[in-house]
Amino acid sequence: MLREYDFTIITKGELPEVEALKVLEGYEALMTKDGGEILKKDPWGNKKLVFPIKKSFRGNYVNYDFVGTPENLAEMERLMRIDDNVLRHLVVRLESGDGDIDVEARKADLAKQEREARERDLEQKRRKE
Repeated sequence: MLREYDFTIITKGELPEVEALKVLEGYEALMTKDGGEILKKDPWGNKKLVFPIKKSFRGNYVNYDFVGTPENLAEMERLMRIDDNVLRHLVVRLESGDGDIDVEARKADLAKQEREARERDLEQKRRKE
């Protein structure tokens, strides 16, 4: 059964970009395994941490909205706990129903939300001028 999740991962900010992409690609492969699909990937960038985590002062944040199986999610979380390149992660289950997710409808909904957010930002900028 596929379920929808909001997933944020913080990798070490000191990692070279190529290595950070390799780490993320490994977890993305688990997200898409067994019919899962990434609905939205939102890289937030390399940010200064409020307090050091595992002796790192910077972290590279990436947020995903994805559909996957609970088994693959459990495997991802197990691997993240032992991966030295992952500082923190947070997974939130979004869909509370027992039915399967309509992936295409969710993609359309997320695209609509993104367009509306851009339009609000443009409107606010216009008003400030």
